[in-house]
This record gives sequence, C-alpha cells and structure tokens, in this order.
Amino acid sequence: MKIGIIVYSHTGNTLSVAERLQKELTQVGHEVGIERLEPKDKDNVNPGANDIEYKNLPDLKHYEGYVFASPVQAFSLCTGMKSYLNRMESLDNKKTFCFVTKGLPFNWTGGTRALKQFKKLLEAKNADLVESGIIKWSSNKEKDITKLIKNVKDVF
Repeated sequence: MKIGIIVYSHTGNTLSVAERLQKELTQVGHEVGIERLEPKDKDNVNPGANDIEYKNLPDLKHYEGYVFASPVQAFSLCTGMKSYLNRMESLDNKKTFCFVTKGLPFNWTGGTRALKQFKKLLEAKNADLVESGIIKWSSNKEKDITKLIKNVKDVF
C-alpha cells in the first residue's frame, strides 16, 4: 500500500516519530513517503496565525492511505497543521491515522484537545479516520512510540 505521512514538525520530535514509522511500515512491505509541511517563515507559526505560506504543498493523490502528524501547541493542534488542513482538498474516504506529540506528561494538557481538533478537521475533508494517538515526550515516550507504530501497522 502507498502511504503518505504528512508531518508538521517544529523542533524535529514529531518528524523523528514519522521517520521511525516510515521505516517500520517499509519493512512490512508498504511504500511510504514523508511529506513535510515547511512554512516559508517558521517564526510566524504562532497560535492564532492565519494563512501560513508553505515552501511546498504535498500532492496526496497518489497515496492510498495517510498518517498525519503534528505537535501540540498551546494546548491545541499546532497552527502549522491547522492552516494546512483548512486549505487542503478531500481525502476521498481513504484510511487515515493521525497523531500528536507533546511535551507535557498528561493527555489532558493539550493532547486530547489537539486530537479532537485534528479528527474534526480530517473528517471535514472526508477522511476515513480509523485511529489516532498521542506521544508524550517524557520518560515513557519509547512506550508511546512503540504502541503508535503497532497501531498504525494494524490499520494498514
């Protein structure tokens, strides 16, 4: 299956999880591409920012399934991902998985809210949202990443 991992990563943590996921999915026979959302002006991706300009916008039409990945920002889905999702086209009812990464150790410190926002935006784009996850960038991050990778492999 051709799977696109669409990732916004400000510090590199979310990207590192996406790269591990790409490696694991490739090892089980999937063709996986990472499509990184990179703003032209990274300093302007603050909570409340609108109409962020990106260096490139990925063409998702050739993928059969998607994984969307974003950090939590100010207890919400990162503005960099929100802006992209608001302007993208339909996902044509293709299988979709999403996850967020966050620094604080509890889901209620933004993770749950960010996932709810992520799901709402993806469902508005006709995604077949099958699963989601939260990676807490703390002492249990390895456990969270392993669980996420297993869940994604189960979906695809």
